[in-house]
Amino acid sequence: MKPKLTIFDEPLLYAEGLSKLLVQDKIFSSIEIFNSYENLSEHIKNDPPEFLMISSGILVLTEMYSSVEKILAENKNIKIIIIGNSFDVATIRKLFNKGIKSYLDKNSSYDEFLKSIQSLLLNEIYICEYAKQMMINYISHEQEKQNSHIKDPLTKREMEILKLICDGLSSKDISEGLFISINTVETHRKRILLKLNVKNSVGVVKYALENNIFN
Repeated sequence: MKPKLTIFDEPLLYAEGLSKLLVQDKIFSSIEIFNSYENLSEHIKNDPPEFLMISSGILVLTEMYSSVEKILAENKNIKIIIIGNSFDVATIRKLFNKGIKSYLDKNSSYDEFLKSIQSLLLNEIYICEYAKQMMINYISHEQEKQNSHIKDPLTKREMEILKLICDGLSSKDISEGLFISINTVETHRKRILLKLNVKNSVGVVKYALENNIFN
């Protein structure tokens, strides 16, 4: 059965436009749009959706934190997607700590929104390319300072490959782009995951969010 989506956003013109695209792609069984928190709360209470998209344009940050907490306290199974407004990494981390499952930014594309939905359907978290790049930049900066959170620092080449992995490139793509063998790429990949103590590229994102890498 296809999941239900609720959109909490304004202006309605934008939300309705997104809704029509999603209806055409037949991703959700139903799509509801609200721009009043009271109406949204009543809707969630009576007919909770699997997915809830909240825009930063409709709530200030403190309200967003409290709303996420309240919604998930009443229904922990709702997967919340936040559309941020160039939030910094500390804010994004706090939102994930509150329980959201996906962070997109105002400049994220429709295709990236679809990618986030696919990740959530697989019970994974999703962070947009904007936030992911900030994470990579932060890790790069911390490497220069010999960050104690990563006791065995990544080499310059490992950082280069880490960024390409986070950009979604396969080992074959990386080997062709850097003019090195696939075996060399795989060796670097294994060392990166070992140093960060994670299992895959998704784990890199979780590492940054959950292991105090952001101050």
